[in-house]
Amino acid sequence: MAAQTVVHKGRTLAWEGFCTGPELLSHAELDGLSRRLLGIGLAAAEVAAEKELRPSGVPRGAVPAIVLGTASTLKGCFEADVAKLARGASPDDFPAYSEARSVYLAAPGDLVVGRGEAWRQAVAASEAVPVEVDEPRYYYLTHALLTLAASEPSERPAPPLALLIRQLRDVPATVVRLFAMDAEARLLLLWLKRAAGLDVLGVDANGPEVAEGWNRKTTLYPTPEAARTLGGPVSPGEPGALLDAEFALTPFHAEFGVVLPRLPGYSISRAGADEKSMSRQVREAAGLLVERYGLELGCFKPAEALTGDRIRTAVPLADADTLDALARQAMESEEDYVLEAHTHYLRHRVPGYEFILAPSVHVAAGGLAEGGTVQITRGSVWEGSVYVDEGTCARFGITPEQFRTAREGMAGLYEAFRGAGRDLGFVKGGVDFAIARLGGRFGSTPVVAMQDLNLSSNGAEYVRALLAEARERAGRRDGVYAATKVVRPAADTDLKRLEDGVQRRSSQGWARAITAVPGRWGLIGVASSCPREAAVEVLELEERLHREGMLRTSLRDESVLGEGEPVFPG
Repeated sequence: MAAQTVVHKGRTLAWEGFCTGPELLSHAELDGLSRRLLGIGLAAAEVAAEKELRPSGVPRGAVPAIVLGTASTLKGCFEADVAKLARGASPDDFPAYSEARSVYLAAPGDLVVGRGEAWRQAVAASEAVPVEVDEPRYYYLTHALLTLAASEPSERPAPPLALLIRQLRDVPATVVRLFAMDAEARLLLLWLKRAAGLDVLGVDANGPEVAEGWNRKTTLYPTPEAARTLGGPVSPGEPGALLDAEFALTPFHAEFGVVLPRLPGYSISRAGADEKSMSRQVREAAGLLVERYGLELGCFKPAEALTGDRIRTAVPLADADTLDALARQAMESEEDYVLEAHTHYLRHRVPGYEFILAPSVHVAAGGLAEGGTVQITRGSVWEGSVYVDEGTCARFGITPEQFRTAREGMAGLYEAFRGAGRDLGFVKGGVDFAIARLGGRFGSTPVVAMQDLNLSSNGAEYVRALLAEARERAGRRDGVYAATKVVRPAADTDLKRLEDGVQRRSSQGWARAITAVPGRWGLIGVASSCPREAAVEVLELEERLHREGMLRTSLRDESVLGEGEPVFPG
C-alpha cells in the first residue's frame, strides 16, 4: 500500500502498521449513500431498521450465518488507533484483528466477510466460506462494502455483495453476526435485506437502544449535580443504603426502575463543558466520594472506551492538581468519564500469575449464558478469559455466593431490557464485576459490584466458542473447561507458524491457535478438565512461544513491563 497520512489535531501523521487505509465515510457521505441505496436519509434509515432488522440471538450453527467481523464506529476504533499514532506508539489495527478473529465464531458453511492475509489464513484454517472484499482503502469494513454497493448497478452488484444477497435470498433464515449495530451496519444490512427481497433480516447484535443508548458507564452513575439533590447532610451510616438512594438518580433507574449492584461514583459530562466547568465536575465528584463514603482514592474511566485504555487508577481524591489534570484529559479526548471508587481487588495466585477478582457474566444467543469468566489482565487491560462455573469458581478464590451475586446482577440487567411489555433486543454482551474492598465507610468487607458494561460482541465469545469445540471433541459437557489468551506475535509469526508452535505442546489437554496478525495481535486457547489448569497451561504456552521467538512478549516475562500496557479489545 502506498504511503498514506492522517491528520490529528492539526498534525500530519504517517499511516503505518495497518492492513487497511485511513479513509472514512463522513456523515454527509453516509447520508448520500443512504439516499442512493435506499431512497431515504440516515434518520429515516434508522427508523426503518427498527422494523426491518430484528435482533436475533441464536447459537452458533443453529442456523446459517453471515459473519461480518467489522470494527465499529460505536467503539471509536479509528480514533483509538490514531491516538496511538499521535503518541508515537504502535497502533493496534483493530480492523485486521477483528476481521481475522471473527472467523472463529463461524460454523461450518457460514459465510465470513473480510480482508487481508491474516483473515485469509483464518478462513483457510476453518470450514467457513470466504467472502473477500478487495477494498483496503477504508478503515472500516462496512465503509468498504457500502462503497462497493454504490459502485455497481443494483441489478448487478459487486461479487462479494452478490454472494451475500444470494445467501439471504436462498436461505431467508440466515442470521448476520457482527460486532455492533452502528449506523453503517444498519445502512448496509437494510440494503442487503431489500436486495434479497426479505421482509425482515435477523441480526446477531443488540438493538440500537441497547447498543447506543445504554452501552456506556455513565448510565449507572448520577451526575454530581443530581447527587446533591438528595439534600442536606447525608447520614454516614450504612453505605449500601446511600448507594441505592444515589442509584435512584441515575438514567438507568429513571428508565427501568431497577437497582443494580454498583460502585460509588459519579458521571462527568463533556458536552458543552469548558475546562473550568469540567474541573468543577471532577472536583465535585471527588468531594462527594470523600464526604459521603469516606474514600481516599478514585478511578477515572472513559464512559465508552473500547478497552481498558485511558483508565487512571488510584486517583488521590484530595489532590486538586491531579483532579484538574484529569479534567484536561477529558477535554482533550472529548469523552464523558466516570469517577468511581478505587477498588482494592481480592486476588488469587496461580503459578506465575496473580488474578484480580473481576469476573464477567454474559448474555449470549439471546439469553443469560451459563457460568462466567475470570479475566486475565495486564494492569487494567483485558488479555484473556477463563471459563468457570459455580462449582469451580472457588479455585480462583471466588465464593459461590459471590458468583451467584454477579449472575443475579446480570440477570437484573437482562430482565430490565425485557420488562414492562417491551423487548429492547439484548442478545449479547457482558458485564465486569469487581470483588473488592473499598475502604472508607465500607471498611474491610468485600463488595460485589458492576464495574463495566460491554453490551456488544466481547472477548468471552471466543472462550465460549473454544469451550463448545472442546466439549464436542470430548463428547461431553461436564468436566470440560477452557481459557484464552491474547498474544503479541512477532513480525514473522502468522497463523500457520503459530499453529505449528501451539501443536508442539507436551502437557495434557488440548490447545488451539485462534488468530494471528503478524506484529500485532493473536489469540490462543487451551482446554482442560479444570479451569485453573487451563489458565496455568495457557499462560505457560504463551511463555514458551515467547521463548521460541514466536511472540514479542509474554505476560510472565518481566521485560514487557517497560513497554507500557498494550490495549486489547475485550
